[in-house]
Amino acid sequence: MAVKTQAVGIRVASNTLECTPIGLQVLQGQRVSLTRTAPEYLEFIYACYQNDAFMDLYRLAQNRSATKQDILHRLEDEQKKLPQELKRIEWVILKHKQGKNIPIGLAALADYQGSHRRAEFLLGIPSTLNRAGSLSLEASLLVFDFAFNQAGLHKITSFVYGYNAYAQKNTVHLGLKQEGFLAEHIQVNNQFIDLYQNGLLRSDFQHNQKLSRLSRRLLKRDITQPQSPRITPASQALIEQLNHQFKTPSNV
Repeated sequence: MAVKTQAVGIRVASNTLECTPIGLQVLQGQRVSLTRTAPEYLEFIYACYQNDAFMDLYRLAQNRSATKQDILHRLEDEQKKLPQELKRIEWVILKHKQGKNIPIGLAALADYQGSHRRAEFLLGIPSTLNRAGSLSLEASLLVFDFAFNQAGLHKITSFVYGYNAYAQKNTVHLGLKQEGFLAEHIQVNNQFIDLYQNGLLRSDFQHNQKLSRLSRRLLKRDITQPQSPRITPASQALIEQLNHQFKTPSNV
């Protein structure tokens, strides 16, 4: 049986997707994993959005007046759509501890531009305790792996607020190049804020020896090397969800 839409063609055979829709899989690391935001993480996501100190660094444009019910409705609606339709994907960063997955942060590829194969990279962890070590680094490597090796992006960008020199230093350390400094570029709460503009090209990613070493150490694989698609069996629940969502039959 096959199902198809204008956005994506998906062939379902038995209990396996021959082509798994991009963005629905958990990004699995050694100490952290990234899972798409969903209603089950409502309490953590709402707490992040209400944390002004965190959101001032992660995403100033976030609507902080949204109620918990507003956020729940958005998350429920997003579950019915693929990231390609939303033009973005946001993950909850989960820390593996004593057999449990504990939410510790958010990561995203936003403002996806399909014609340019480009998206904006965001990542933030509210608690300073969870920023220690290299959990955020491992999470960043998982996003890079997804962006270049699964989503096939040509470039990722990152905009860092001018008052966050620490984040800018870490961004450059990750291999992104500072492409510009935009003075008083956005206005928030009647204040004009500077922006650092950064970018990482696919070709630079593939030749970055530091990212190669870090990924081999933290993920036990080299994400900078071309990789075969990792196709995994789909659950029956996912197949039923896709069959319900994509009702238009294909002619193949």
